[in-house]
Amino acid sequence: MSEELQEALEEISMLIIANSGAARSAAFEALQAAKKKDFAQADQLMESAEKSLQTAHEAHRKLLQMDAKGQVDSVSILLCHAQDHLMGSALAGDLIKEMILLYKEK
Repeated sequence: MSEELQEALEEISMLIIANSGAARSAAFEALQAAKKKDFAQADQLMESAEKSLQTAHEAHRKLLQMDAKGQVDSVSILLCHAQDHLMGSALAGDLIKEMILLYKEK
């Protein structure tokens, strides 16, 4: 794998990690706001979480396109870590949305 390609994969990995982390943090902040019955803040934080997660998904989509073109011939631990962050953040966001709905129904 060329050094240029390796750098591109590292950049994509870091983009996924950073945005997934931001999404997860915003989602958990939204949950705390919902616990305090501040649903306007919770909704705003969930919107922020969704935007960050969308950015992470776009970076992941680039990675999948590179792989489909045969450009990715090995996977690093950093890339696995990035995908783990993305999956965890997406799951947390989905569950927190449901929890916020439950708080709203109370």
